[in-house]
Formats: sequence, C-alpha cells, structure tokens
Amino acid sequence: MSDGAGHTHVEERRLDEASSRIRVESSAVCGTDVMLHARGLRRPAVLGHHTIGRVEQLTPEVEAAVGVAVGTRVVVEEYVACGHCEECRAGDYRFCATVDLWTGGERVGMIPADRGSGLHGGNAEYLEIGLHHVLHRLPEGLSVDLAAWTLPLANAVDWTLFAGGVGPGATVAVIGPGYHGLSCAAAALAGGASTVVVVGPDSESGAARLGFAEGMGASIETSDDGLVDRMLARYGEVDTVVDTVGSPQTMATATALLKRFGVLVIAGLSGGDVPLDPTLIVRKLLTVKGVRGRAPQAVRRAIELLGEGRTGLESVPTHPVALEDVEATLNAMNTGRGPHSPHIVVDPWRPCHDGGPTTHSSEGEDR
Repeated sequence: MSDGAGHTHVEERRLDEASSRIRVESSAVCGTDVMLHARGLRRPAVLGHHTIGRVEQLTPEVEAAVGVAVGTRVVVEEYVACGHCEECRAGDYRFCATVDLWTGGERVGMIPADRGSGLHGGNAEYLEIGLHHVLHRLPEGLSVDLAAWTLPLANAVDWTLFAGGVGPGATVAVIGPGYHGLSCAAAALAGGASTVVVVGPDSESGAARLGFAEGMGASIETSDDGLVDRMLARYGEVDTVVDTVGSPQTMATATALLKRFGVLVIAGLSGGDVPLDPTLIVRKLLTVKGVRGRAPQAVRRAIELLGEGRTGLESVPTHPVALEDVEATLNAMNTGRGPHSPHIVVDPWRPCHDGGPTTHSSEGEDR
C-alpha cells in the first residue's frame, strides 16, 4: 500500500468470498509507478498496473463480461472504463474520461484503498476485478519473466508499429534504453526493421542498458555532441524515431535524424521547452505523433510476439522485488539509484528481504 508520499507498507486485506479475483503472478514496475509512489496519489492505494495472473474466481456476471473462465492465465489492462461513453462504445476505452490521468481519472494501481476491498492494484497477492476489467489470455508456456513484458511491449507495438509505421526494411532510432525503449526496439526488430539503433546516455547505467539492447540485436549509440553526425554517417537518415525520453535535446536529435516523410513518435515526457524546428518539419515533410497507452489489438500482437519468441526480451535480466521491498526499490528509482535492468518486477509471493533492492546509479525511467 502506497501513501503517494514515498512510503509503502504491507497489510492484510480480506476479499469477500464471492468476489471475482485474479491470483497475481507478477506486477512489472514502470516510471508511472515511481511517480505515483513519490507524489501522484490522491489517497493511499495498492500500486501496480502491469499485472499478470490467473483467474481464481468469477461471479457469473463478471465471467460473462470479461469473457474468460476460472483458471485462465491472463494479463490485466489498467483501464477500468465506464463501458458506455462514445470512446468505450468505439472500443477506445483507454481514452474514456474515467481512466484519463490528465483529467483526474483512475486506473488499476491507483484506485483508492478505502474503496471496497482496496485490492485494486497488482502489488498484492490478489487483485479484485469487476464487470469493466479487460483481460487477455496468456499462453500457458510463457515464462513469468517474459509474460511480465506483455503490456510494455504492447505499448511499444502501438507506438512503433502502429503509430510509427515501422515494417519490413524500415530504419528506426529509439531514444532511451529504458523499460519502454527496449520494448520499442523489440517491437521494431520483430516487425522486420532492417536497422534499429538504440540511443542512451553516457553513464554506467546507460552503458548497461545499451548492452541489453545490443544483446537483443539492435545497434547502439551513446548520446554526446557528435551523435547526429555519427549516426548519419553510419546509418543514414532513418524512417522513424521513437523518442521515449521527450527532452528538448532528444527532440532536436530526432528531427535531425529523420529522412523526408519520416515519422517522429513522442512517447516520453521529460518536460522542458521543446524547440521543435517547424522549418525542418515542413522541409522534410515530417509527421509528428503523440502516443498514450495502447489499443487492444496491440496487446494481442504483443502476446503473439512473446509466444513466438521473437522479441529478444528474454535476454534482459529480471530484477525481482518482494512486497516488503517495494518502498526501497521505488525510492531508489526515484533518486536515480535503481537497478541497471529496467525489467523490475514485483513478485507478491517472493519471501521478504530476499536479496533486497539493488542500488546503482541510474537514469530516470522513460515514462
């Protein structure tokens, strides 16, 4: 349970015997969790919105609504939308006002703990579900560590393949080797891109994460003053840039790297005044797209890619975290001392203080 002010604790909550629920396998951590833990919750809540698990119990009404049976292994989307607005009726439930963080909405992993059972996040042994939860079946043979990549990879499929238009033979630059940056590289490689270059900072953690990208099959480059000239000389202009950092510097780099009719996908929000050059955008006929979350088709595609073993993400080490170690881990990440691996996964069944959080210097999370 997080108080939204940098503190978490473990407490016992009871579910009504008739409640529909998921037995949680794991809950992967992203930058949003770090932000919510440090300063983003209105009231205490169980964090965790990238959750996988197995359906343990369903009421007949919920079973009919979610379309899966007891015993099914699933990934749980964080969007618990209203189900009747224009966006929901069109299948765009991720844009429903009830789940829009920009207008005060709530999602799995931030619903207040004083509401019902309070078990509304993945950082718990059980997650209560209802009529409007969205579940996707997971292959039984997919390892827990690889299955935990499902939703970040689904975001990457939406951003890289759908928004970025990456397909066979494309050349792609991914800025930021974090949780979503590595996922975007995986999506681009699985989508048939001929060249995928991941760009990261010149730091100990940056070097480690670029090493993970290289192990997946991507080329790597370090951010420095000579980056643009070096990349243009080595790879030429690229078709698509996915910027998972979103800083003034990375935006300028992205537009300089793109070829005519190229696509810039803005997936990171580091803030600052971003001096996008309109002359360069017009002269190169660039398309600039902002992205948020993912469509359900992207989740299904991500599950297919993971099941086919085509992502390379299995080479990225998993950093497991027990419930009792969530506070220390999130605080370390918030101050740039998180694990080198961006694949940080809360295992609610892991014995407490089993190894504890690894603290290394680290770049901030990318989203």
